[in-house]
Amino acid sequence: MTHPKQLPYYPTIHYVDYMSTKWTLDEFHTSKSSIPSSWPYRKRPRSIHSPSEDRKAVMNTSATKNKGLMVTILSISFLLMLRLTISPALAEIGKAFPDVSQEALMNMVSLASLVAIPFGFLAGVLANRFRTRTLLFVGLGLYIVGGMGPMFTSDFTVILVCRALLGAGTGIFLPYAAGLIADFYTGQARDVMLGYQSTAVALGNIITAILAGVLATFSWRLSFLIYAFAIVTLVMVVLKLPEPQRTQPSGKQESGFNRGVVTVCALIFFYAVIYFAIFGYLSFVVDSHKLGDAASTGLATMIMTVMSMVSGVFFARIIGLLRQFSAFVALLLNAIGFFLLSIATDMSLIFAGAAFIGLGFGLLMPYGTMKVTDAAPKSAATFANGLYMTFVNLGTAASPTILVTIGSVFGNPDGQFIYRVCAIVLVVAAVIAVGVAFVVNQRKPGTVPASSDKPAAA
Repeated sequence: MTHPKQLPYYPTIHYVDYMSTKWTLDEFHTSKSSIPSSWPYRKRPRSIHSPSEDRKAVMNTSATKNKGLMVTILSISFLLMLRLTISPALAEIGKAFPDVSQEALMNMVSLASLVAIPFGFLAGVLANRFRTRTLLFVGLGLYIVGGMGPMFTSDFTVILVCRALLGAGTGIFLPYAAGLIADFYTGQARDVMLGYQSTAVALGNIITAILAGVLATFSWRLSFLIYAFAIVTLVMVVLKLPEPQRTQPSGKQESGFNRGVVTVCALIFFYAVIYFAIFGYLSFVVDSHKLGDAASTGLATMIMTVMSMVSGVFFARIIGLLRQFSAFVALLLNAIGFFLLSIATDMSLIFAGAAFIGLGFGLLMPYGTMKVTDAAPKSAATFANGLYMTFVNLGTAASPTILVTIGSVFGNPDGQFIYRVCAIVLVVAAVIAVGVAFVVNQRKPGTVPASSDKPAAA
């Protein structure tokens, strides 16, 4: 019998499947009977992988085993939303600056999100010209200076400048929170890491919101100490993060601008305006109505974030159950939460309202990501998700001005009145959503709306 190595064609077999009972070695110019049964590479899986996919699989396995790399990437995600978690300390900061208006204090929080928008686009342009590690060093450096700078000044203008630096740093490293996962992980490992990323963002919200509120009870300056976490991330990037291999784009990119993408982005903009109200007004509501202190506000924010994590963990199951009524339920949960905040006379109602908002937020944000991904051409999915997050940041940045204007128009700037307005708007949106769901259900009876196989992020 002729040994396979003596055959005129001898391909390299990368995968072995001893459990398979089907021959797939058609590449051999021979019959299966001529291959010795003792040869260990006589079978392979049904799915055929290209050499480039084989190399990715090797890289993916190596990255999965590298716990230091995993923690480093997740530590970047941990920092993403810290620009908002200073809000539990707003009341104490306001007492230190009695001449500064409530709107200015809210704008101080949202300024970082506003500045992050153009720097996010700039980071995308610079990514093809500079090393990833270099941009991360710059972004984290600005983040540390801008985040901790307010601890050492008594000038509110300087604090605003520091918040702008914080936003610039956030914008520069924000694209890499998910980009590094795509660089180092593929397949199921990438999906797992994206789930971990969502958890890391939520944990960052929980831990720093509590710390900001507790530290503010000692001194408003100490509340900015939460940004020292970025020092740990910077050290880990220096020690544990290798420079990812740069890949050249191939083929013509399809435009991500279409009616579906623009519609989802516009809707998430208005939701972001409403959602920011809990950060902008909660501290003032708790303080002005004598419901609690800064630590209580931080605890309410933590409850909201924990519940959003719960929704995120069970997102796929919930969406599979609710189907086209998912948006209606998510909006209704938000509406209930804001209504409870608007009538709260003690912290128990504040905590309950925060829990409902967290549940709704944890459903609505990944649902929006799923929809914008479905609406975009496959080649433009990354661009569409970037545009989605840009509109989230735009809504966050515009929220204080819009909400304060609403209070001025109705002659009632109280936070609980603003929460009541938010609840009414969300109820109207929920009614529209359920109407659209019934229309879709009648047009496509017995079908489940298509969803992206890509995991959603928070």
